[in-house]
Amino acid sequence: MAALQDNIDPSDTDAAEARRGILPLHDFRLACGSLLADGALAWQSWGLQHAPVVIVLGGISAGRDIGDWWAAQCGPGRALDPRRLRLISIDWLGGSGASSGPRDDREFPPVDSIDQAHAILLLLNHLGIGRVEAVVGASYGACVGQCLASLLGHRLARLVAIGAAHRASPWALALRTLQRAGIESAATKQGRRDALIRARQLAVLGYRTPAELENRFGESDPASGVLGWLVAHGERFASRFSAASFLCLSRSLDHHLCEPETIAAATTVVAINEDLLVPLALAREFVRRIGGHAELVRISSPFGHDAFLKEEGAIASILDSCLSLEIPA
Repeated sequence: MAALQDNIDPSDTDAAEARRGILPLHDFRLACGSLLADGALAWQSWGLQHAPVVIVLGGISAGRDIGDWWAAQCGPGRALDPRRLRLISIDWLGGSGASSGPRDDREFPPVDSIDQAHAILLLLNHLGIGRVEAVVGASYGACVGQCLASLLGHRLARLVAIGAAHRASPWALALRTLQRAGIESAATKQGRRDALIRARQLAVLGYRTPAELENRFGESDPASGVLGWLVAHGERFASRFSAASFLCLSRSLDHHLCEPETIAAATTVVAINEDLLVPLALAREFVRRIGGHAELVRISSPFGHDAFLKEEGAIASILDSCLSLEIPA
C-alpha cells in the first residue's frame, strides 16, 4: 500500500472529514417505467474535494457508511484512504437507508441496477465531478458499478468488480427466489419479519461455504454453534432492514443485466474460487466479453462470496495495485 500513502501528513484530520447530503431526484424515471416524483438519494463524500474520486459500493445491506461496513478497506491508513482520495458512497434506492425506499414495510417500485447507476451519475454532476479514477464495487455494488462504468464511458479510468458478473447465475437466482417466497406468502407483519429472518439465514449460507462452517463449528453443539450463528445473523439483519427493502434489492440482483462490451474503462474482475453465487466460468465470460482492457484476478477463500469482507489482506493488496495504476504517488 506504500504507493498510496506517500506524502500524507498524519496530522491532516480535515481531509478525513465526511460530508453528507440528500440529493433530490425530481421525476426520476425507473427502468420499470414507474416515476419517483419526489425521490431522494442519500450520499457521502469523504476526503478532500479536489482529490482523485473513487466511488465505493457494497452489498444490498451496505450503504454510505463505508467506514463502518468496510472499515478494513476504508479509512486513514487503509487501501481507500480519505486523506488521499475522495470517496463517494450512497444509500441504495429501495433499501432501508436514507434514500427513497419502502416505508412502513410497504411495497416499492422495482429498482434496477441501472437505476442506481443513473442516480449516482446525477450525484456526480451535482457535486461537479467530471472524472472518476475508480469505481470499486463488491457484490450488488459491483453490479451497479458495471452499469455506472457503461454510463460514464471514458470519464471513468478503472472499474474494480468484486464478486459479481454481468448477469445472475441460475443457482443464485434460484436461491434468492426461495429466500423471497416466505416473505411474499406471509399474511402478517410479524410473519413477514419471521420470514425475513429465515431469508437472511438462507442468504448467509449462500455467502459462505461448507468448508468454512465445518472448520468453524465442526462437532460443536448445533444450538450454540451453527444454528446459534444463523439465529444471530437473521435477528441482526431484521432489526435494521425491512422485508420490503429486502424484496426490492433481492429482485434487483436477479434482474441485473449488463452488456460487458459497453464498458470502456480498464476493468479488474475479482473472482473467488469458492463463490457459490458467482461461478468462476461466469466471471471469465464477463472478462472475455469486456475485451483486452479487462483482467481476471482470482483469490481462494473458505468464506466464499463474503471474501470481500473477510479476506482483508488480499482485498487490500488488489485495491492498492489497481489504484496505483491510475493514481500516481
